[in-house]
Amino acid sequence: AIYLACMRGARSMATQASKRVRATDTPCIVQMQQMLRGREGVLSLAQGIVHWPPPEAALAAGVAAMGERSTSLYGPDDGLPELRAALKEKLRVENGIDGGEVMVTAGANQAYTNVVLSLLDAGDAAALFRPYYFNHLMALQMTGSQLDLWLPPSLPDLQPDIGALRAELEARARGDRPPLRMLTLVNPGNPTGVMIPRGTLDEASRLCASHGVWLVVDNTYEHFEYAGEAPHECVSGEHVINVFSFSKAFGMMGWRVGYVSFPAALAPEMLKVQDTIAICPSIASQKVGRSRRPVAGARTRA
Repeated sequence: AIYLACMRGARSMATQASKRVRATDTPCIVQMQQMLRGREGVLSLAQGIVHWPPPEAALAAGVAAMGERSTSLYGPDDGLPELRAALKEKLRVENGIDGGEVMVTAGANQAYTNVVLSLLDAGDAAALFRPYYFNHLMALQMTGSQLDLWLPPSLPDLQPDIGALRAELEARARGDRPPLRMLTLVNPGNPTGVMIPRGTLDEASRLCASHGVWLVVDNTYEHFEYAGEAPHECVSGEHVINVFSFSKAFGMMGWRVGYVSFPAALAPEMLKVQDTIAICPSIASQKVGRSRRPVAGARTRA
């Protein structure tokens, strides 16, 4: 009887999901969708869904791509060369990021997950300022960094607390806690929409560089600016990784196209992750993305 009970317990444990994934939060948007299912007269503002379609030129490129043989074949792991070249030029002209590598991904979420898998070992310390983007936390949880997550509150104006960051890095440098491995900022903030000024970005970057910390900046909402506020800007460096998305300004949520700019030294490791998860981004989606043009009015919000 004892043997049979032990065997039943062993089988039960063997068929469980991993501890990491069981400890990962359920996505809040999925929970909201389930809660609202079947209810009428309720409007959810939980998910960032724009009301405009992709530009006409992009849709026309998608239609044309359907008849091209190359659309049905595998492509380069890191994205179509012509799209990557266009993105590098965009990064140089619009974002002031020159040099490094660019990888196209199935949306900004996959880009961020690629980065986490490339940079962090299980148990490495990582940081997110609250309120954070929930999928960033989930990526850290399911890869093992929930063991040492630093989640400080933002300032009352919802800007990242650089003073708290400085104090935390200095405390860890003294050996009070293990060193921080990665800090993530979201600019503009998700869910806050707050734009981080260039001076704050520069100071965060300087602190990370001086303490050997990777700085990852998610720029998914780069084109969404409030009238009268400072424009969106990026920082770059050998310790900086920038994530971008086609989903919002170009109305391409379902096409799943994002990209990430990172130091060239990381390219071999990023390619390992990319090949394991996606092999390559959707060729049809990349051809649509290659024809993207900013949607009129997407740059400014009143």
